[in-house]
Amino acid sequence: MSVDVKKIQEMADAYLPEQTDLLMKFCALDSESNYVEGNRQVVDIAEEVLRTIPGIEINEMFFEGTGTHVIAKIKPENPDGKIVLNAHLDTVFPVGYAEKFPPHIDEDGWLWGLGSGDCKAGFVTSCYAVKIASELGILPNKEIVMLYTCDEEIGSPTSSKVFEKEAVGAECAYVFEAAIETDADGNAVSGAQSDAGAAAPNSYGIVTQRDGVILGALDIKGVEAHAGGAYMDGHSAVKELAHKILKYYSFYDYEREIYYNVAPIRGGRPNGIVAGDAHMEFCVAGLPTNDSFAEAEANIDSLAASNEDPVCETTVEHHILFPALERTEENAALVDLARRAGEKIGMNISETVDPTATDACWFCYYGVPAVDAFGPVQRGMHTTEERLLLETLPPKTALFATMLGMMDGE
Repeated sequence: MSVDVKKIQEMADAYLPEQTDLLMKFCALDSESNYVEGNRQVVDIAEEVLRTIPGIEINEMFFEGTGTHVIAKIKPENPDGKIVLNAHLDTVFPVGYAEKFPPHIDEDGWLWGLGSGDCKAGFVTSCYAVKIASELGILPNKEIVMLYTCDEEIGSPTSSKVFEKEAVGAECAYVFEAAIETDADGNAVSGAQSDAGAAAPNSYGIVTQRDGVILGALDIKGVEAHAGGAYMDGHSAVKELAHKILKYYSFYDYEREIYYNVAPIRGGRPNGIVAGDAHMEFCVAGLPTNDSFAEAEANIDSLAASNEDPVCETTVEHHILFPALERTEENAALVDLARRAGEKIGMNISETVDPTATDACWFCYYGVPAVDAFGPVQRGMHTTEERLLLETLPPKTALFATMLGMMDGE
């Protein structure tokens, strides 16, 4: 299939005002995870844009107390395979923050807005890349499944069910989290380094590996007693918790960069009473492969196996927040298409890794090769200073539109 790169770039540039307006609308709305009303407003705006793509079929999956996941599909008559595109529509910001921190564009071309880079721009980039490829008649002969979900920021407890369903028959997944900027050698650089000019122009990494995360909580039941008059009758849950915390931190693996962290903690009633209960929450981050979860889970479970004070009772629960995105030959091979498309539009693309977890991890978990970071450049993710560099939106849109045009061969 012939791909007119110049035309793709012209269309991506022409759509920037429309994309910018869409981002301003998104960022003016609260869309915290589990905020059903705000999610509905965002979904309505997203679907209005999706409906401008010819032949698209839009479905929804609603979960009570969570919100609506959008499942948009383009399916040729006899598709040669199936690909998945993904971005999330929820944010980490509480209701009321959109009004408190309204979106605006500064003189340097940054669009300031909560959720702008994480991950409203992921929707905008992917949607308009498909739109451009459709208008140019260069969509691949593949079923294209576009998944826009609303609970990624809390580990995708319901959208993972959508992923599991749509993973069946999928050959790969492209995830549109924010760009990873790299230097000329393909090494990821921090935002501060990039702003200082350390990053090569138009140099981005495609993520093939992300670490997994476990979350959990531990509760201890002790025996209350008067701390002065009957101290020896008591069995302090807080003291037992202190032992548990020290043991938990002993699992920290500096060499493999697997992190065990405790927060928050609480326990007992007034300080004149031996604590009868104590509680801690924890996470394990940096799990590099899905096999490494078994080791971490065994460490966690060992906390309840014995107590320093045998009278105390310990219970522990834990769950996977995100599995790991493992690097495989299959997802590494997907970078080559991005690299070749990048060469056509003057963009340097390389393979990279990132420790943070995203929905790319879930696709890997369900057996689909996944790559990530197809969104534009952002700063201040998860803070009230979150912002998006608008000038990077057209080239990243053009990159994926070019990739779509190359999927059936050049």
